[in-house]
Amino acid sequence: MASLDSKYVNFSEDHELNSCLRHAGLRQTADNRKKLQALGAETKQKLDKKRLSHDDLYGAIDTCKSDFE
Repeated sequence: MASLDSKYVNFSEDHELNSCLRHAGLRQTADNRKKLQALGAETKQKLDKKRLSHDDLYGAIDTCKSDFE
């Protein structure tokens, strides 16, 4: 049985953050990963969630794509 953890973003793994950045068409840089972590924390608070799905994060990225390199 597949793990449900794969549904959620692990913000402590660079390779997962890079995958999210790549999916959004953004550069995979250390600065963008930091911005993505901050966006994740802000989005968790805004949505009142402890964990974000990939879709939650992709939606948040779409609202502020210009903030990334």
